Amino acid sequence: MYGRTLGDRVLEFGHQGILYRNSFVMYDKQTESLWLHVTGEALQGPLKGSKLEFLPSVVVPWGLWKLRHPGSRVLLGRKARGMMGAFALGRARELYGLSVGQGRRVRLYTWKLLSRRRWLQDEGLEEGRPLLVAADPETGLGRAWVRVLDGRTLVFEEAAPEDGALRLRDRDSGSLWDPFQGRCVSGKRRGAELPWVPATFWLLERWKGFFGEAGIRDLPAPEKKEGTGTAAPAPAGEGGGR
Repeated sequence: MYGRTLGDRVLEFGHQGILYRNSFVMYDKQTESLWLHVTGEALQGPLKGSKLEFLPSVVVPWGLWKLRHPGSRVLLGRKARGMMGAFALGRARELYGLSVGQGRRVRLYTWKLLSRRRWLQDEGLEEGRPLLVAADPETGLGRAWVRVLDGRTLVFEEAAPEDGALRLRDRDSGSLWDPFQGRCVSGKRRGAELPWVPATFWLLERWKGFFGEAGIRDLPAPEKKEGTGTAAPAPAGEGGGR
């Protein structure tokens, strides 16, 4: 999700009807510059090189959202005819992964990995900004945070759940955290919050087509039988989860 204010003007967008590396291209009606929805940057036209502001958002089942935010208002739309399909995370999750980061500095965690581990700690997309990534196999909710607080890198371990909710404990203070809110819920650090990192579900094949395979975190590949060689495991990040 992006803000469509650039400088002192508000842009209005339309679909150009073309793809760039399997990603649809937008145009703004004011200057007819072409924009890539994956990175929010203008590729061609008077605004080439400009970038839209990335806004915090999350993909979550409507029932869960309504429970947490009962006063929410809904913007109704209509499904257009044509090549665009429906978002089907609930029916075919193994085809998706959680893309963490923004612009071209991103990493993807496969649903196979997240459904097995539920949470993990990983190196950062930028130096000094190591990550905490969490996913809920039941709701499909995925979140990511920078696990640094007051200049200190936090290392987590899984704690006993509270009312069925996943809880993590930071090792140096023993405080308990909700990894889906990025917030400390009890202990010395109660009320503290981790910096948010953009996290969006992508079809694996679409992500590979745009970013390649180098940034993908997956479960280690199974070893082949003796005499046939051994498959090289894909990196699955550091510690944590189950």
